[in-house]
Amino acid sequence: MLFDDIEVLLVLSKARSLSQAAGQLYMSRPGLSQKIAAIEKQLGTSLINRTSTGISLTQAGKVAVKFAQNMADMERVMASQIAAIDEHFPANITVGMSYADGVTLLPRLVALYVRENPEARVHLDAGYEPELVQKLKDGELDFAILENQPTEPGIVTEVLGYKRLVFLAPDKAPYNQAVGSVPIETLLKWPMIVYEWHSGRHMVGNRHFRERYGLSLRDHNMVGCFDTHEAMVEGVKAGLGWATLPECIASRYRNEPGIIRFKVATDTMWYPVSLTWPSSCSPSDEARDFANFVRENIPEGYFANSTEAQLRS
Repeated sequence: MLFDDIEVLLVLSKARSLSQAAGQLYMSRPGLSQKIAAIEKQLGTSLINRTSTGISLTQAGKVAVKFAQNMADMERVMASQIAAIDEHFPANITVGMSYADGVTLLPRLVALYVRENPEARVHLDAGYEPELVQKLKDGELDFAILENQPTEPGIVTEVLGYKRLVFLAPDKAPYNQAVGSVPIETLLKWPMIVYEWHSGRHMVGNRHFRERYGLSLRDHNMVGCFDTHEAMVEGVKAGLGWATLPECIASRYRNEPGIIRFKVATDTMWYPVSLTWPSSCSPSDEARDFANFVRENIPEGYFANSTEAQLRS
């Protein structure tokens, strides 16, 4: 069945007369009658009933219209997918970026890079660490900026520097009444919100407490487990509890009403931010050049590269 046959059937299913259908199809009535006869001949059955009051579909016509509607839907999907080929961004460098430091660093570095290399076309792919690692292994990314990524087969990591987690809390009692640093014993009695990658693989901040104090946040007053930093911040604003967030995320909300930073009597919670490569293939020259540019143009003071940070990460 041809595409114009499908259109004829769909118009006939809603028209009250052949004249009305012909007008909607921009055809003459005799021409439409010939078209209907050709379709009926192809299908081997009558599709419409003609009466003095108009037209109606036969039982076979109703079945044909149903299939015509399905075919019209498929035609739209096909047209959309064909159009998407032309709409695809023709990137020559594809880089993954975590939702925290990756999103904070890479867009501005791309802007600087493109000014110096106008021919460069960079595709930034934001995602959770497990998703980006899999894309690296599958060869879909040239490299990625990730946090807290453990060493595993298929990827190679190069630590760019260290950032810290900071404590945010609702601007309400007891959080805003604390004087000085809050003791760990007090902190763990307060309701907390934790960030967990959607894979269920990693509770951010938990390693710090486990390694330094031999305890797990899971065993204390955990009231919410969120998969996005934005949701965590909204939970803090709503008074749900305190949370630890990457410094780059917390800084976005430094003037946000209803949120405060507070100090805890513990060592600084450092985490590494890494340049991550697939080990299975060599990067293109363009990707290598951009990776070198990233290394050399991290904003001054963005990372803590002290021995203390490395020892405590």
